[in-house]
Amino acid sequence: MTEILQTLATVGIHLGISILLCLIAMLFTKSEKRQLLFVFSIFFLSTIAILFIPNLPILDKLNWNWQGKFLSFAVAILFIYLFPYLTKEQAGFAFKINKSVWLPFIILTAISLGWNFFHINTLQEIDKSKEYLLFQLTMPGISEEPIFRGILLGLLNLIFVTRRKILGANIGIGALIQIILFGIGHAIYFDEKQHIQFYMEGFIFTFILGVFMTYLREKGESIIPAILFHNIFNASLPLARLFI
Repeated sequence: MTEILQTLATVGIHLGISILLCLIAMLFTKSEKRQLLFVFSIFFLSTIAILFIPNLPILDKLNWNWQGKFLSFAVAILFIYLFPYLTKEQAGFAFKINKSVWLPFIILTAISLGWNFFHINTLQEIDKSKEYLLFQLTMPGISEEPIFRGILLGLLNLIFVTRRKILGANIGIGALIQIILFGIGHAIYFDEKQHIQFYMEGFIFTFILGVFMTYLREKGESIIPAILFHNIFNASLPLARLFI
């Protein structure tokens, strides 16, 4: 029962914050297609809830949530192909990438990897298993980028149309909302006493990464650069641990 309550609380907090942010933003910026806020909320709710579905028995021996991440990716794909709210291009589901993104991609990746390697000895023990390495090489980017930098950002860009050119990327209030939600998603947790906690350092760190990945998605006009960045960054620590 405790796990069920934790799940409901986690889903409710994330959904409530997302709606509140959107409603506040509507007071200060031009908003069109407000009806898409309902679609945004339902999609966001489903992608969070799906992470808590009990694993199939065949996956019980795995230590990481492969099932939840894969199902999140599947929900994103089904949303794009079954519902008319977003085109593939609006969600960044495009293989044609703006070539000007690759220089900032290299720079941001180098900065992020440098940070990881510089702080690796200050971090807690990292799982050195092959499963963990394979998981970080694939699942974070494949599951989270189509959701956050893909569909959620695409919907928010339709709801909040005002955007500005920043270093060659069209950035608007929707991008900021999505980045905040990404940070919060990595900062809320329950402690051993079942009390909800907010990890501020985790929020700040993932907020910054969210800024990087959102810029790459908008600059490249595709989620592919963000997926590559996400997976490279996440896999860099377990890869480094193999040699340190």
